[in-house]
Amino acid sequence: MNGKTSRFRPRMRTITENVNGVPVEYDVPDTTPVRRLPFNLDATLRKMLFAAAILMTIGAIVWGTVAIGSMLSLLAPAWAAYLVAGVFDAGWAACLIAEWLLRYDSDRAKTPRNVGVALLAVSMAAIIVHGALAGPWGWIVGIVGALVSAAAKGVWAIGMHTIRIKLDPKYEAYLRTLQQQTGTELALALGERDRLLTQDRTVELKLALEARRPPAPPIVEPVNQTADRPADHTESTPVHAADQPVDQIEATPEPVLVQATGRAVDRPVRPEDQVDELFRRLRNGDHITKKGAASILGVSESTAYRRLKDAESKLHQYR
Repeated sequence: MNGKTSRFRPRMRTITENVNGVPVEYDVPDTTPVRRLPFNLDATLRKMLFAAAILMTIGAIVWGTVAIGSMLSLLAPAWAAYLVAGVFDAGWAACLIAEWLLRYDSDRAKTPRNVGVALLAVSMAAIIVHGALAGPWGWIVGIVGALVSAAAKGVWAIGMHTIRIKLDPKYEAYLRTLQQQTGTELALALGERDRLLTQDRTVELKLALEARRPPAPPIVEPVNQTADRPADHTESTPVHAADQPVDQIEATPEPVLVQATGRAVDRPVRPEDQVDELFRRLRNGDHITKKGAASILGVSESTAYRRLKDAESKLHQYR
């Protein structure tokens, strides 16, 4: 029996029975009492702690942006000054996020923690300087404003301390190894995806360049066809005049062999003929690759690839 729950409908459960040898399924109301988890005070207090830390961080970023932006606006436009002013507080807040993600790896978590402290110190110093420039008692205001950022950072440090689990070195190494294996598999998969995408873009680029290239003129191979006529080996008959002596008989000149030379022009090879040739080979069961098609047709691989695809499409139509 599988229970089905819904927020807006009564809970139902599916019952499977065998009726006269036929299995059937139907739904009936689920009257099983729902057991709710007891109230978890620790989880509620942890949520309240981090909610307070987030609110204090937002307030520190706003105050730091106003104070530092007001000081920078003395030398820069207001929009640029206030845009840059939030870099320091936003920087150490981003380091808090990185520290959260690396909370189970103490060695790698040290870098974002130290960078966050450095950015916090720079932000507090800038706020104090802004207060000192405001007047005789302005430095007190600057110190108080700087303590806002320090308080937000401190609350975050306490919250991280409550959730951080100190693992033994061997378990840290085990967890780090699993993360590295998973990261390696992900990197290899992303690399393979990039390689295939690059290969597809290369093929598309070659096809686009091939389509833009003007068609090559047809290749005309002159073929000499000689019409050989049978040689006339008839011996010349002496011809003489009535008043000419017999010993001065002149032989008639032999006929000169005339050879007629003709020129035949081959019909240019059409794409349809190339497709038919590949279609005929595929129909006979030949396995033809792109390189093999280029060798058969005597064209580039990109042109042979298109002809081969047309032949395969034609083959599928006849099946």
